[in-house]
Amino acid sequence: MSTARVVSSVAVVAAIGAAAALVFSMAVSAQGSKPAAATSSAAAPSSTIPVTPSGSQAATSSSASAVTSSAPTTSAPAPTTPSTSTPATSAARPGTTAAAPPQVAVKTTAAAPKPTSKVAAPPPPPAAPAGQALPLSYSTGDATRVITVTAHSTGSTTATLQAWNKYGTGWQKWGPAITAHVGSQGLTTAPSESKSATPIGSFTLTQAFGALNNPGTPLPYFKTTSADWWISQTTGAGASLYNTHQRCSGSCPFTQGSPNEHLMYETPYYNYAVVIDYHAPYVGAGSAFFLHVTDGSATAGCVAIPQANLVSIMSWLAPSTHPRILIGIS
Repeated sequence: MSTARVVSSVAVVAAIGAAAALVFSMAVSAQGSKPAAATSSAAAPSSTIPVTPSGSQAATSSSASAVTSSAPTTSAPAPTTPSTSTPATSAARPGTTAAAPPQVAVKTTAAAPKPTSKVAAPPPPPAAPAGQALPLSYSTGDATRVITVTAHSTGSTTATLQAWNKYGTGWQKWGPAITAHVGSQGLTTAPSESKSATPIGSFTLTQAFGALNNPGTPLPYFKTTSADWWISQTTGAGASLYNTHQRCSGSCPFTQGSPNEHLMYETPYYNYAVVIDYHAPYVGAGSAFFLHVTDGSATAGCVAIPQANLVSIMSWLAPSTHPRILIGIS
């Protein structure tokens, strides 16, 4: 066989191999498989060149070798088994661009505005308790505890005594209403040593005393002895001490007898007593006015109530409340 025919045959075989490889590759792609890199290069098929009877075998073989090496070779990709974990639709054919996934329009809904909570206005502060008005309109000063003594007329010898606590802008009753005895000549705006009448007005209560031990009053208290006197004389040396408490035994600058009162011995009236701070504008304008124990009869000008009621009131009176007694006609 001639060299030209050998070369031609080799070329035909190589071409057929390359075509077969291309067809196989396209078939794999058509099945949706991803091409994998060939693990080895497929060499063009070679044919065996028969030995000629001539003596030029070496040359012919050399030429055939040269022709074979110069023939084009094609790398045939080895088929791969599709992965079961990869969806078939995700594979793209060689030479094509994978289509982008369709854009899904997301509809956003604006959040509804939260309802605003309306804060209620704080309630107005409670009004100060009004309490009630006192039955007498005299001044109470800075007192927060007062006693009222009200009579029906200036000629009355009895009256109603009521204790009161300050309550808001008014007053509130404390304890029961008590029947009190007043002057045998009633009530007056012009007291006098010659008149047995109880003074009308508003008076402070700052001192207590008695022939008996202190019953528990917060007011200053003294227990009377034979040396305790209240001066009512309008003449003589004792007149300068008019309407005051004096303590003296032996030789004293006042008369040790009437009209002055020897306090320890004026019982049961002065078992317990609270001084009514009546300040005589002049000597003889009245003296020794007390809230004391009653014997059930009219007085010389004092206010008298039962001893048990008096003890209760004395325990209620306190200097810090600036107590007062108001005496008048209701």
